[in-house]
Amino acid sequence: MESHTEQCAIYLKALGDPVRLQIVRALQGGPLSVSDLCNAMELEMSNVSHHLRVLYHAKLVTTERDGKFIYYHLNKDFLGNRSLA
Repeated sequence: MESHTEQCAIYLKALGDPVRLQIVRALQGGPLSVSDLCNAMELEMSNVSHHLRVLYHAKLVTTERDGKFIYYHLNKDFLGNRSLA
């Protein structure tokens, strides 16, 4: 199991990119698909998918499949009642 300090460093590295921070802020409003995020942020799907993968591996977001769509949510264990506004 990773130490608290190591996990904190992983979080900070993932959140250090402005696009990923924008994605996290967008997900504070509720689950979104890659397409939803692309439209909201006016970015290409490959770019958004890359950033979501980084956030997923850092355990900042989780996924849920609904038919052919995958929805991303903030990991409740990470955020709790904190806001990144």
